[in-house]
Amino acid sequence: MNCAIAGTVLALLVCGAPSGRAADQPLDFEVASIKQAPPRTAGAPQGRMGCLGGPGSSDPVRYTCANATVSLMAIQAYELKAYQLRPPASADTTRFNVAAKVPPGATAEQVKVMLRNLLAERFKLAFHYEKTERQGYALVVAKSGLKMKESVPPATAAEGDAPPPGPVKDADGFVYIPMRNAMSVGRANGLTRWVGNNVPVNYLAGLINTLTGRPVIDSTGLNGKYDFILTFSSDSAVGERLPTPPPSSLSDDGGIVPLDSGGLTVFAALDKQLGLRLEPQKVMIDEFVIDHAEKTPVEN
Repeated sequence: MNCAIAGTVLALLVCGAPSGRAADQPLDFEVASIKQAPPRTAGAPQGRMGCLGGPGSSDPVRYTCANATVSLMAIQAYELKAYQLRPPASADTTRFNVAAKVPPGATAEQVKVMLRNLLAERFKLAFHYEKTERQGYALVVAKSGLKMKESVPPATAAEGDAPPPGPVKDADGFVYIPMRNAMSVGRANGLTRWVGNNVPVNYLAGLINTLTGRPVIDSTGLNGKYDFILTFSSDSAVGERLPTPPPSSLSDDGGIVPLDSGGLTVFAALDKQLGLRLEPQKVMIDEFVIDHAEKTPVEN
């Protein structure tokens, strides 16, 4: 059995228990409460959605999921991209709140295995992988040339290790926490701003696929790390599938016209602000096909 694709608890017996805990200790949360999330009140904000906590976080002994579907938890547990799921995550509408206690000494990787086991035991999740060709994008350098600047190393080691400052508000009204070796996100006036610091292009490509809903591969040939500011309409930041821009949306100079008066699409912003372009391309991916998942989890 291939450890990389083993999808059941039996994989632990074949592939071996991850390091950090005794081999005879089960890789399960000590306590895990699962409750269906209450229905959203019309007009009320959704609130937090997703999973967080565990080793390496500010709450290392607890792992929680809020308003999380089985699909969303599978994305976390198996480190998937949303476009890998079949059926798509949007088809999974039953949401749950999960509160789990992490055993002492567990690692972040072991917590992922614990979440996989929880899905198998409590939701009877069954799945398989399939190689599939999908429409995606290649991220390339635009004809106008690269507009990002390579990052400059910190002047001193202390500067590079310094903790990030608190939230800042830039001249355009965007509020975010600037971080070294990462990307910060701010929103204002219907726009979203990504501020990257010392970020490799393949990491940027991985983030863009969350906006397009399609695979994005890095075909730039750029191996450095870059600082950049990317500002685009927040309508492009909701995780929906964006269509390939039609010819009618191209401006006279070959760029893409704004989505609306509120800002540029991601396609246009990448070209105009970073000197990068998304070109449609067929991409082979590993689809994560959910064969079965219970709508009601096994009792706590």
